[in-house]
Amino acid sequence: MPQPLWLAALAGVVAPGLAAADTVEGAVARDPCDDNMAPDLGWLQQYIEVGFFSDFKHQTWKFYLWNETTYAFFWFNSIAYANLDFVRDACPEAARLVLLLRAEERLPAREAEQPLLEYAALAEEARLAERAAASEGAEAAGTALAEEQAARRGGGLEEWPLGFGIERLRRLTTRMAAPEEYSVDIVMPYCDEPLDGLLSRATGYDDEWLSTRVPLRHASLLLYRLEVCTPGGSSSVALSGPAALASLPKEAAAAAKHFRSVEVIPVDASPQAWEAARYLLHLASRYDDLADFTLFLHPDVFEHVNPRTLRNVLQALRVGSLRQSGLSLEQGRDGVDDREEADRWYEFLSLSHHYLTRPSRASSPSSNCTGAELGFRDLRHSIFGDEEGGDEGSEVELGGFGFYCCSQFMVHRDRVRRRPREWYRRVAETIPWEHCATSYMELLWHAIFHRGRLHEMKRQERADLPLFLRVDNFLETTSDGLV
Repeated sequence: MPQPLWLAALAGVVAPGLAAADTVEGAVARDPCDDNMAPDLGWLQQYIEVGFFSDFKHQTWKFYLWNETTYAFFWFNSIAYANLDFVRDACPEAARLVLLLRAEERLPAREAEQPLLEYAALAEEARLAERAAASEGAEAAGTALAEEQAARRGGGLEEWPLGFGIERLRRLTTRMAAPEEYSVDIVMPYCDEPLDGLLSRATGYDDEWLSTRVPLRHASLLLYRLEVCTPGGSSSVALSGPAALASLPKEAAAAAKHFRSVEVIPVDASPQAWEAARYLLHLASRYDDLADFTLFLHPDVFEHVNPRTLRNVLQALRVGSLRQSGLSLEQGRDGVDDREEADRWYEFLSLSHHYLTRPSRASSPSSNCTGAELGFRDLRHSIFGDEEGGDEGSEVELGGFGFYCCSQFMVHRDRVRRRPREWYRRVAETIPWEHCATSYMELLWHAIFHRGRLHEMKRQERADLPLFLRVDNFLETTSDGLV
C-alpha cells in the first residue's frame, strides 16, 4: 500500500528528543516562548499556572502520556490553532505541536494531510534555521543571540513532545490504514417534520471541512411514522424507495433522498408516546438484521446535537476508521476500571451536546408529571428489575449521576445483543409509554447498554475516546439539578 502523502512529506524529519515522563508530574517548567506573551491574558489567566506556552506544553505531555484532557488543554490547543500565524513567530515548537494535534483530530476522517504538510514545512524551516545558526556560531558566540538559541535548544525544543506526537500519529495511521466497511442506519421517530436541517451547512465555522454538510449517502434512513400522521390518516403498510419518498412532505423528501435508502414504517401509537417506544420497537423487530451502527436521532436533530459532532462521526463511519480511532490502546495510567469496555468504546456513544448532573426528575417528578402512572423509580424497576448493576444506592435516590439529555445516541449491534430480543420487546410493549415515561427514559438509555449503570462520563473526560470526540464542542452546555 503506498504511504500517505503526509508521511512522505515527513520523511527525513528528525523528531526532537523525548523528555522524561516523570517530569510531567512535577511543577510546570517555564518555557522561553512565554517571553513573547503578554503578562496578563484576561479570562484565560484562570487556566494558566506559569505561562501560555509553558502550560500548553505541559498539558500536551499529559495528553500524550496518559490520554488526559482538561479544559485548559482544549483552550490552549484551540487558541493556538486559531492564532497560528502569531504562534509560528512567537513559538515555532508550539506551532508544530498544535499542527500535530490537529492532524490527530482529523485523522479518523482521513483529513490529516493539510496540517501535517504544514508541519513538514515548519520542520524544514527549523532545520534550515538551525543549519544557518550553526554556520554563524563563531560570530554569535558570547552574544545574547547565542544565549537565546542555547536556552531554546536546552530548555524548550527538546522538552516539547513533538517526537511523541509523530510516533503516535504513525501508530494511529497504521491502525486505521485499512478501511473497514460498516453498515449504518439512522432511526427517527417521525410525524411530518421537514428534516431540512439535515442539509444545513450552518456550523458556525468558515473552514471548508467544518462547513460541509453532514454526509448521509452511506446511511439508511428509517422513519417510524405515527399512523395518525400519514396521508389519509392511517396506513399499516411499510414503504421503501420511491414510494417512501412520495409519502413524505416535500421538504422531508428532499432531505431523505440524500440517504442510501429510505423506509417509512407505520406505528400505531399515541403522539404522547414520543420516541422511546419506537426506538425499542426497532431494536426488537430488527434484532437479527441490525446495522453495524444505529444512530437514534430526532427529526430536529441539531436542537441537541452539535452538527460538527454528527458530521465527524458519520464521516469516520463513511471512510471506515471509527472503530480503530479510539485511544484505549495508547499508553495510559494504570488502574483502568474496565479495559474491555474501554477498548469497545465505539459500541455506545451519546451524541447530545447538553449534559445534566444531579437531575431532579430522578428524585421528584416535574410539575406536569405528578399524576403520571410511572415515576422514575417505577420505570427503572420495570425495565431493570433486580438485575446486577441496576442498583446504585444513594446516587439514584439523590439523582447523583450525570447523563446526556434528549435520547440521541449511537449504538453498535454487538452492544444491543448483550440483551435478548424479548427483553426489548417486553420493555416496548408492557410499559405505558407517554411523555413523562419517555422523559425519564432519557436517564436510562446509557444504563440499558452499560449493565444498568446510570452515570455517564462527559466525553471530554474519557481517556478512551478519540481526540475529535473530545475537542468537538468542548464547551457543551452543562446543567446541574435541572429536570
